[in-house]
Amino acid sequence: MARVLAVAIVVLPLLLGGGSPSAEGNLPAIEDCPFAFDPSLVVGQFLGWVRIEVGQTLDHTRTWSDPDGDPARAELLDGPDGMRLYSRPKLNSYTLLWTPRRPQVVAAVVRVTDEPRSGEPLSSTGTILIQVVPPARRAAPGACGGRPQ
Repeated sequence: MARVLAVAIVVLPLLLGGGSPSAEGNLPAIEDCPFAFDPSLVVGQFLGWVRIEVGQTLDHTRTWSDPDGDPARAELLDGPDGMRLYSRPKLNSYTLLWTPRRPQVVAAVVRVTDEPRSGEPLSSTGTILIQVVPPARRAAPGACGGRPQ
């Protein structure tokens, strides 16, 4: 039980980031996600959601905080084909990059591992849901404000 509590106190802030003392208060409520999804997509903690259009590049950065300043690393455990994760341990962050080609709902499952100076590494896993929507319809040049036809 003490090990589980230690993992929650040390590693949960790694996934969530932010400066508040209670990292659990930063977790979004899964029922507040504004689109339908398969609940089995969520592995570990629900970290939030992102909406992008087909053809746009997802460039999503998350930060973590580690009060001990231990080295940590992030890795993408699961995600759509072509998604890349760039771990920036010196900046306490990672960035997900991906360009979707069709409308869909996918999940990016990320694990952050804290590597303390002594003892075993501690890790935590979280999921970011991504809704890919069709491109927004834009008015053709000159069509806005023109005479009705």
